Amino acid sequence: MAGLFTMAKKEFLDIIAEKKFLLIFGTLLIVILVSTFQGGLEYSSSQSSTTTTTTAPGGQGPGGNETRPFQMMGSVSSLSTALSSMVTNFSLVGGVLAIAISFDTINNEMQRGSLKTLLSYPIYRDSIVYGKYLGGFLAITLVSIVTFMAGIGVFLSVTGLALTMDTLLRLLIFFGISLVYMAIFLAIGLLLSIVLPQPSTSLLASMIVWLSSIQLIPNLGYAIGQILYPVRMSFSEGRPSFSMQSGFTTIRAIISGLSPSTAYENIVNSILTTSELQFTSSQPTIVSVSVDKALLTVAPSIIYFVGLLIAIFAVAYILFTRQEIR
Repeated sequence: MAGLFTMAKKEFLDIIAEKKFLLIFGTLLIVILVSTFQGGLEYSSSQSSTTTTTTAPGGQGPGGNETRPFQMMGSVSSLSTALSSMVTNFSLVGGVLAIAISFDTINNEMQRGSLKTLLSYPIYRDSIVYGKYLGGFLAITLVSIVTFMAGIGVFLSVTGLALTMDTLLRLLIFFGISLVYMAIFLAIGLLLSIVLPQPSTSLLASMIVWLSSIQLIPNLGYAIGQILYPVRMSFSEGRPSFSMQSGFTTIRAIISGLSPSTAYENIVNSILTTSELQFTSSQPTIVSVSVDKALLTVAPSIIYFVGLLIAIFAVAYILFTRQEIR
């Protein structure tokens, strides 16, 4: 397609020269460095954890329970706990950065009349929409690479953790999923800049979508789950006890998983979980979680994640190629 790479290069250079980009990029970098430093300290502390006691049913202790000591090693918390702040901060600031890049991609050009001038040259609309999105994608790729290298570098230096093939693979998947996450909000901003004529309106709409992903959809999942499967109250020895129904967790997970932010955090946390605590014959055991098993667990979420990106960009592409440019 004629002019695709020229358009992408121009868009990329324009983006990285903007003050808003540099400001949000700097903010993201700082919060990631701080969160990985703190996570590294917590991980190092957990690695030196000592014997912890637990009560297992059916033993010799009071009430038929037996208290047994076991080693709660730091690996049970795994990378997911140590890097949880990094994941959360990236979902927050990363989404804002992607929106800031793309919310006025098309409508700003239309307002200035430069888009109509651009179309007077021998360049297809396909090249414009692909080029602008590719330029934005290159910008968020640059952000992701710098942020991840800096953040993981701080984490490894603080913890002294050996960068094994398994750890490296998990971190690479973490990077890839984060890139897709930012690309989704980049596509949302592009779509709204095509649909809405005013940059201020598209910015407001983009922020509403972002807030819905962060807060509204997860809270909606919780509320609907409570309505369909309310908390059960029972009495034992004259004392009330409350318990969640199993369906509540399922409904909440399904609805909350529709949020890109929640799906992102669920996928990444599952990938970074290297081990988990299981109780076998009333004995706590630390069981390793392979990358294959983690990927299999979140496969539906990954398919939804990638499908959502393709669907949003496809809608933006169709609307732009059929839009009347004045």
